[in-house]
Amino acid sequence: MVLIVATILFPHAKSSEVAKKNIDLIQKYPADPSIGEGLVIGVKATTDGIKVLFVGEVKKGKVEEYMSNIAKQYQETALEIDGYKYQLETYLTVAEAYKILGMEPPPEE
Repeated sequence: MVLIVATILFPHAKSSEVAKKNIDLIQKYPADPSIGEGLVIGVKATTDGIKVLFVGEVKKGKVEEYMSNIAKQYQETALEIDGYKYQLETYLTVAEAYKILGMEPPPEE
């Protein structure tokens, strides 16, 4: 499976606005477990603003659909909230990376 990692940054003063928008987006775009699921969301205050890290795991063959859904939500927020920035990245799981090398992955701890 592919992992999608989103890094989001917005000004401290926009925290309440972003939180309210996030609640609206959850209702507008409900999670679809048939294409993937969120694994972790972390939030941290930095000197540059509030930083959010999201990691989602995508079902096989659903990367394009998952990326489209998540990008739509983040872009909608960026258009409405000044200073909201995001970056999306894709990663292979360790097991997939080992398979590319023709190796068996080490056992999980």
